[in-house]
Amino acid sequence: MKNRVAFIAAAALMIGGGAACSSGNPSATREPGTLPPGTAQLTIDGKNLPPIRAVDCAPPEKYLTTITAGNDASGVTVQVSNAGKLAAEFVRIRNLNGFTGDYDRGLGGDATVALTESTYHIAGTAFGYGPKSPVPTTQPFTIEVAC
Repeated sequence: MKNRVAFIAAAALMIGGGAACSSGNPSATREPGTLPPGTAQLTIDGKNLPPIRAVDCAPPEKYLTTITAGNDASGVTVQVSNAGKLAAEFVRIRNLNGFTGDYDRGLGGDATVALTESTYHIAGTAFGYGPKSPVPTTQPFTIEVAC
């Protein structure tokens, strides 16, 4: 009889514990302005692009974090510095909405970075080439990416 009571109590604890640890709806607990981890949302020249679910956030080296979203053919690579105020060191855009271009800190242009929980918000202007002309152009971009 003791074994049966112990077994029933253990089973109840496992079922109750499993329910308590259930993730439920993860978006219900996310703070506004954040994305699910491993997701990127980009806008190029005011056009929202489909979410990217292939995101890699390399562990910081000293004060630099490198974030890659997408792949070599189409995506973005960003390096963010947290030495003092957050800053975008560079942004490399590869064939997104037909645009390929760069932003580099200190070479002109401007980019801002903010962080909400684990979601980076990066906005600026990149210099590069669009789909309609071989003439260099600048395009505004926004990148939201969650590590």
